[in-house]
Amino acid sequence: MPWRRFRKKVERPIDVSKSIEESLEDAADGESEEDAAELAELDDATIAEAATGEPDDDRAPTELGEKLRGALDADAPHRGGPPRSAPRGIAVDRRLGAARSEDPHAASPSYPEAGVDLTVEAARGLRLKNPVMTASGTFGQGVEYAELFDVSRLGAIVNKGTTPAARPGNPQYRIAETPSGILNSIGLENPGAAEVARKYGKAWAELGVAVIVNVAGYSVDDYVFVVHEMTGTPGVVAYEINVSCPNVKGGMLFGCDPDLAAEVTRAVKAETDLPVIVKLTPNAPDVVAVARACEEAGADALTAINTVLGMRIDTRRRRPILGTGSGGLSGPAIRPIAVHITYQVAQAVSIPIIGAGGVTNAQDALEFLMAGASSVQVGTATFADPLAPLKVIEGLAAYVKEHSLASIRDVIGVALPAPED
Repeated sequence: MPWRRFRKKVERPIDVSKSIEESLEDAADGESEEDAAELAELDDATIAEAATGEPDDDRAPTELGEKLRGALDADAPHRGGPPRSAPRGIAVDRRLGAARSEDPHAASPSYPEAGVDLTVEAARGLRLKNPVMTASGTFGQGVEYAELFDVSRLGAIVNKGTTPAARPGNPQYRIAETPSGILNSIGLENPGAAEVARKYGKAWAELGVAVIVNVAGYSVDDYVFVVHEMTGTPGVVAYEINVSCPNVKGGMLFGCDPDLAAEVTRAVKAETDLPVIVKLTPNAPDVVAVARACEEAGADALTAINTVLGMRIDTRRRRPILGTGSGGLSGPAIRPIAVHITYQVAQAVSIPIIGAGGVTNAQDALEFLMAGASSVQVGTATFADPLAPLKVIEGLAAYVKEHSLASIRDVIGVALPAPED
């Protein structure tokens, strides 16, 4: 964990009367106690306070607690104040489980984006208060970040990839750092669709932000099953279909074959009335052909792009670093690729495009918007700075003001070639 201080190595004696397994368990017990103490200190609490939930008003604050409180206070303008337990600006239709913005222009007067028209159509039938959302797999289920800032400022959040049944994920190592990015091979670790709906539905409704569920599977029926299980979940406004999964029937990625991608799109569209967004893979031989096929099959929007296949080798071990060998490259390293694909796809389809891949600031987001995207996703950047999505929103609002634009929509597609007469 990045917040952990350096821990002095402690040699724990081995009891020869016990098995190696028992000795390792004893050592792990000791580490668990240390972990509990560290986590309690992060909350400026003792272990007793953390266990009972009752603060000791007579206890002096810890040094670490004071430092964390100071850091949070300094970032308060970006976070938008303390997180709320009830939604604001979002009305939830609990029969359909959909969240809609009561006032898409509404923002707290204290927020830099207040009074600026950032509303966009992220997909057919899905209008967001601003064009910034989080990318799947980089923002958990959204509730984790609600402890850090007011997530209702976001246009939407995209949850972690959801499959029909629980998945433990891939073997370690799952992440490897690269210049200007990271390689990941998480393996869609998640508790399964039914558990996601049960565990997070109520929390999503209370966040006050639109939730897009990322759907993954290994057959057409898998995708349909997930959407069926998520039907009626509070807060959910759309589905993002991850077609970067191999088809169990033939092994080919759904997103690499226009016919397979279209088949999944049609099946999901038949299962739900909510907007369906297809997340394109850059590893397809012809991404534009896949995009066209998905549009013809009824897709309401496209996300461009998913991660790019890559690998790193551990030269000492002479083996790939990731447990699965290869993984998905994300971060600024892939932004030129993502902008190029967005630019190409925007000229081939008429449905909205969500740009994704290496967005770290407002200038990056503007590249995607000018290339034809109507909204963007911020992903890997949140690992380095959890407030990155908010800073993108603020930067876009500043750009609209600086250039005296009526709306952020004025820049969408401005870099595309002029249409032929």
